[in-house]
Amino acid sequence: MKESDLITCPYCGCELVHQAATYYCDFCVMQMGTDQIQHNHERLAVRVRDFVPGDYVEKTTPELMILSTYELLCLLKQVRAERTAMYQLMNTFYKARKHQNSDNYRKEEAYSGQEYERITRKMFVLENLIRMRLGYVPSRITEQHLNRYLENIRKDKLKPMFIRKERRAGIPDRSANA
Repeated sequence: MKESDLITCPYCGCELVHQAATYYCDFCVMQMGTDQIQHNHERLAVRVRDFVPGDYVEKTTPELMILSTYELLCLLKQVRAERTAMYQLMNTFYKARKHQNSDNYRKEEAYSGQEYERITRKMFVLENLIRMRLGYVPSRITEQHLNRYLENIRKDKLKPMFIRKERRAGIPDRSANA
């Protein structure tokens, strides 16, 4: 950090007041740590990963809570597909057992039923995290939807949150004519 760098709020762009180990924003009326501050009115950076590893599904709810919304949407798409496949597998074992009129497939049916319940609960977690962020849960998540979401993140406003307090030279004052 240069000496000329301003320490600013990541939400409103105001200069922060240093208080012991924290910073305070008068406009937002909140304290923040050094890990939250920005410099020179910069906006918060949005972390974007184009690829979400499949094993992220095994993360705990607190671990999922820190993932980006894009990552959660990708995981929800993946989990929904896995849930459908698990339901079909469970149903296949059920039909095979009933068709043969035996208990040959009971263990496989029970295992796939447990996996179906586990993946359904994971789907509920992902849907609720997304609902908290977006206010709704998309009924279908397509590649086109994910690509459009990613494109919107990339095209987002990147300009610093700076409010000019003086007129720039050469710009006429229109209020004088009113």
